[in-house]
Amino acid sequence: MRVLIVEDEPAIAQDIEDIALSEGFAIAGIATNAREAMELAPEADVAILDVRLTDGLTGPEIAKELVYRFRIGVVYLTGNPDLLADQNFVNVVAKPPDKQKVIRGLRMAAAWRREQTSRGARPT
Repeated sequence: MRVLIVEDEPAIAQDIEDIALSEGFAIAGIATNAREAMELAPEADVAILDVRLTDGLTGPEIAKELVYRFRIGVVYLTGNPDLLADQNFVNVVAKPPDKQKVIRGLRMAAAWRREQTSRGARPT
């Protein structure tokens, strides 16, 4: 499974990349804003994304596009989990990211992606 990391803090993006690689995931790319995330989306199966990027509170909108347009399993990464109280999400990992929570989130997102693929769901 290929992971898209959407995070504008380089140190956190590197931590997530290291965790994902250690668990056998490949990295589809690292995006720091919505535009970059959409450019890299076709290469990804799952994504872990920050809720608030340099271009604002764009995480939930990016997640909707990733899920509905590309059928990418999503894990939210945030310093403020309360921002997602009303969102339908796969998993939320609080910052600073805990290795086991990141792994659990990525595995859940990967399972969702496999289920979508096995049912024949195709990106629109």
